Amino acid sequence: MAYADVISPRPLALAGKQAEVVNQTEQANKKPNVDVRLNNLKLVLGPELRIVYPLILNFAVSGELELNGVADPKLIKPKGVLTFENGDVNLVATQVGSIVCISSI
Repeated sequence: MAYADVISPRPLALAGKQAEVVNQTEQANKKPNVDVRLNNLKLVLGPELRIVYPLILNFAVSGELELNGVADPKLIKPKGVLTFENGDVNLVATQVGSIVCISSI
């Protein structure tokens, strides 16, 4: 018996339904060998779209984007214009647990 046969990522004997579920999960986790590419995918954004980072920024955004390239966040090539119509930026956002005021008169 080889060393690789001794260490198994799952139990060697699985009964019926459990073995089927494990097999389906393994198949779902496999990545296909197909590169999905975007070719001039046009997105129209707005008018109700907002970019929000709570307590820091809140912007209304509209515009158009065209996406090209392999469908991978690191490889997509966006092209277009986004308009920040209105919003707020809080440059003094802090998290305060308690405030203590000491004054001497």
